[in-house]
Amino acid sequence: MKNINQIFSLLIFVAVFSSCSERIEIELDPNDERLSVEGYITTDTMAHWVRLTRSKDYYSGNPVNHVSGATVTLSDGTESLVLAEDTDNPGYYRTASDYFGIPGRTYSLNINLDEEIGGVKDYYAECLLNPVGDIDSIQVVYNENWEGYEVRIYAWEPPTTNFYTFQVLKNGVLLNDTLNEVWISDDRYFNGNYTNGIMVGFLDANNPDEAPVTGDEITLKMSGITSEYYNFIFQLQDVTFEYRNPLFSGPPANVITNISDGTGFFSAYSTAYSSTIYQGQ
Repeated sequence: MKNINQIFSLLIFVAVFSSCSERIEIELDPNDERLSVEGYITTDTMAHWVRLTRSKDYYSGNPVNHVSGATVTLSDGTESLVLAEDTDNPGYYRTASDYFGIPGRTYSLNINLDEEIGGVKDYYAECLLNPVGDIDSIQVVYNENWEGYEVRIYAWEPPTTNFYTFQVLKNGVLLNDTLNEVWISDDRYFNGNYTNGIMVGFLDANNPDEAPVTGDEITLKMSGITSEYYNFIFQLQDVTFEYRNPLFSGPPANVITNISDGTGFFSAYSTAYSSTIYQGQ
């Protein structure tokens, strides 16, 4: 999805880089290999997955190596199950297709590798599955100044401290399907109040995959996440932003993780959906 901040940052990049040509040498340890974990449990009924890969330093340029043969166990405090590795997609470990998370439960992940990575064979992570409120409705409104369509949400926000991700689907196709593109927010500006049309998504009018036409179904997916997962996504988006500001702020720092002795994040969250049929401008 189009990030308006990139336009401003690009102007800074051009202005600064046109007058700077000094080469900066950065010393890195090329042998710092760790287990990287990506996985999630939601309240949607579906086959959830955990992906295991080998992660090297940020500038290595090496392809992703998936980790097979591990024993991956998921527990919600009442029952445990061993996830089956996908025979067609090595490194992906999946639940059954009828699995769903339950709000209020803490989900834990235990990983035992067939071979050590960086001297470590056993890993652990846990995440509380927070509830999320309902969405009353959404609205898609064209903004001529930004040359795009705002996705606005109408919903009551609980009086507790909450953190959210927002994703948009067009005719059932998820448009922001990577963490770099997901919209995140806390509730500091509307805690305990009615949102009354706050923008939580944006569709680029110049991108045919995003721009809606009359009759298109636009769906908003809102997820209630933990503060730790919010901070993980925030840091991940910061270090992978194409035009960093300040430009010469140094190499990215390590993003936080809840994986013991590893990298990545295992998350659990509730989801709520609302759809509308776009009627044109």
